[in-house]
Amino acid sequence: MTVTAAIIVNDNNELLICRRADGSSMGGLWEFPGGKLEPSETLEECIVRECKEELSVDISVIGIFKKTQYRYPDKLIDFTFFNAYIVNGCICMNVHKEIKWIPVSEIRNYEFCPADAEILDMLVGGCYGYMSIP
Repeated sequence: MTVTAAIIVNDNNELLICRRADGSSMGGLWEFPGGKLEPSETLEECIVRECKEELSVDISVIGIFKKTQYRYPDKLIDFTFFNAYIVNGCICMNVHKEIKWIPVSEIRNYEFCPADAEILDMLVGGCYGYMSIP
């Protein structure tokens, strides 16, 4: 399975994080917005579509932040995390329980999905400075 996710940064250098809805897979855990690749869709088209569906916003993709793989007990997922910023729209909670802008320094205060662990380590380690808004 192939999944995309967006590392979205605002003008205050805060990250957008989303809390999965109760009752969903991994309900209550935090994640970066994104979702599954559909047939005949590019990775970039996927993340743009997912942000529109999940958040009601248009994003501009800066580039790939990191590609990772994570093995859950029942599946292997290929992830592509993109650097992005919002260019249009007001954030709506279409599928998530909660949405927050947080400084990177607070990211360890939130329980994320296990597949995001490598990305969290990179962000906490300082690999985020180049994600500023153009």
